[in-house]
Order: sequence, then structure tokens, then C-alpha cells
Amino acid sequence: MKQLLPILFIAITFAACRGSRSASYGDEKDLTTLISRLNKKGADDKIIADLQQVYNNAYTKSMQRLNNYQYDPAPEKWNKIIPELEGLHRMYETVSQSAYAVRLLKPANVYPQLISTKDSAAADYYQFAVEQLNLNTRENNKEAYYAFQRAQQYVPNYRDSRVKMKEAFDRSIVNVLINQIQYDQFGMGGNNWGWNQYANRDRQHQANIIRDLGGQSSTTNPARFFDEYQLRSMGAGPDLVVDLVWRNLRFDQPLDQSRTYNRSKQIETGKDTSGRPTYTTVTATVRVTRRVLNADADMNVIITDAATRNQVKWDQLPSEYRYTYEYAEYSGDKRALDNNDLALINRGSNQRLPTKEDAMAEMMQRIYSNLVNRIRSTVSW
Repeated sequence: MKQLLPILFIAITFAACRGSRSASYGDEKDLTTLISRLNKKGADDKIIADLQQVYNNAYTKSMQRLNNYQYDPAPEKWNKIIPELEGLHRMYETVSQSAYAVRLLKPANVYPQLISTKDSAAADYYQFAVEQLNLNTRENNKEAYYAFQRAQQYVPNYRDSRVKMKEAFDRSIVNVLINQIQYDQFGMGGNNWGWNQYANRDRQHQANIIRDLGGQSSTTNPARFFDEYQLRSMGAGPDLVVDLVWRNLRFDQPLDQSRTYNRSKQIETGKDTSGRPTYTTVTATVRVTRRVLNADADMNVIITDAATRNQVKWDQLPSEYRYTYEYAEYSGDKRALDNNDLALINRGSNQRLPTKEDAMAEMMQRIYSNLVNRIRSTVSW
């Protein structure tokens, strides 16, 4: 890149009188349109004037930005310089579609500088990554991983950056213990609500969470997820511990709410002496019972550093379950009822109500994705 700087300063001096419009996607699009028109119509004075203005203004602003970027800290400055050079190269390729435009504009070919700049960027990112890797903390290993990755993006297979990426990833792997779900209350509505009642169900939830986080073979995050038995069988200890605790459990007794309404309908009951139908009004009263059951709870997600005992995260995920069931009875003439009334009446009043276990399963389902994502985001980079 040391060879590029003098070229850039010379270009700035040369371009200083060329205008002030910034190079952008819009400029490139305008340039493409004008070159296409030039190829179709030939040396049209208006097209030529517009072409010179668009190219010169875009080129000037681009070179000014490149000059400013030289003073930004490395290696981040390459993330600005390289896209700018790529834009200039695209402009060169667009102009090169017309031999007349090439003679008229004499576009700058920055491709050699682009290649050498990418090599400089890869070298800087590689050196930065090595320095981070030598510090050997999880956060520094993360910085190293992405810096090696950036070096790879600028120059594919740059040195041993692919191997170093894996080293940075492997150094960052933490063992995460997902404990079995716990309950902080054991009395609700006079009935015992202990987690032992639902041990099989909660063990399944625990297994599902570990599986959906990637288990022991996660490739997207430098973390491995275990239950207590799995860690013990490996003779390993956790780096992070995840406790999942249901709190503020509430399971209301079913509440019946009633409403009453009347139906009336005219029905044909015969014909008069002239053969015309005669009607009679029939009525019925419908009494609807709406049975309501409410349940609420808060899932607490507590993530602790096993070595320091410091809490890394404590989130509370509220969940609720609402169950309603309606049935009806009537008095009067059944012929006054419509299909909706009959459907409610045919339901009956002995419908099985959800149990606490049903409610807990529904509440877990409502927060499950959020729960898994909270754990994943905490342990990920």
C-alpha cells in the first residue's frame, strides 16, 4: 500500500478541478445508462457533456475519500478503502464498454492498486489477529477469529489464516451446563405443585433445549451444551451454568360466567283458505355458560460463571395460558334456535378441563424459542 499513496495524492491533484458530486451506486447507474446511450446514438453533444460530468464528479469525490481514509487506523481503514477502489474499478469497466468513451474520459485503471491493497489489508488483519490470539481471552479469541476471516475475504487462503481461525474458535469453546427446570413454589390452590410431579416432562424439555442449542457438536457457536450427567461422565466441569426456574406460578380455579339471550323466529304452520302460508312466532331462551381458566408464570433464565460465581445474565420471560369453553342450555321452542345455538347446546357441560401439567406445557411452548435464543445469544460471540 506504500506505493499506492503517492498515486492517490497525484490523482487528487489532477482531479481537483473536476467537480464535487460523490461517487455512489446512483453515479454508477447513471454512468451505465449514459454509456449505453452513447453506444446507440454516437457522439451526441448532450450525452457527452453528461457523461463527462457524471464520471469526473464521481471520480473526484471517490479520490477525496480515499485520501481521507489513509489517516484512519489500521486494519479497519481497509474496509473503507477497498470498497472505494472496487467502485472506481467498476466505473473503469463500465467506461471501457465504449472505445469512444475511453478516448474521451481516459478512465483510471485502479485494478493493480486494488489487488495490492487487498494484500496489504490481509497482512494487517492477519497481524492484528495474531496479536489478539496471543492474549488468549475469549473476547480476544473472538476478535482473532473474525480478523483471520477478514484476511481470508481479502485474499483467499491467505497464509495459514484458515488454520488459525479454527484455533481461535477451539480456544473459545465453553462447556455450558443446562440444569433441570426448577420451581420456586410448591403450593397453589391447595394442591401440591412440585417439580417432581413433572420430572419426566421437564427432563424432556431440558433435553430439547440442549439439542436445539447444538448439544456437544455446535459448529456455529464456540460452546458445547450438556446436562449434569453428561458432564460428569466426561470428567469435565462447566464454564457456564444455566438455571431455569419457574416463579410466580398461578393456576386459578375455573370461573363460570353466564349470559342469557332470547331467540325468536317465524315458522310456517299451515295455509289459509286461499292456499297462502300462515306463520307462527316461536321463541326460546338460551343460557350460555363460559368457563374460563387462567394460568401465569415467569420463567427465570439465570446464567452464572462457574469459576467466579458471577451472574452473566438474568432474564425473566413471562408466560400465560388462557382456556375458555362455552356450552349452553335452553328453554322454550327448539325451532327458534339457529345452528350456533344448537352447537353450543350439544357440547354439554362435562368437558375435561386442562390440568396444571397441561397449562405448564402450553406456557413452556409459548416461551420456548425465546428461551433458547436468550441462552444462545449469551454464550455466542
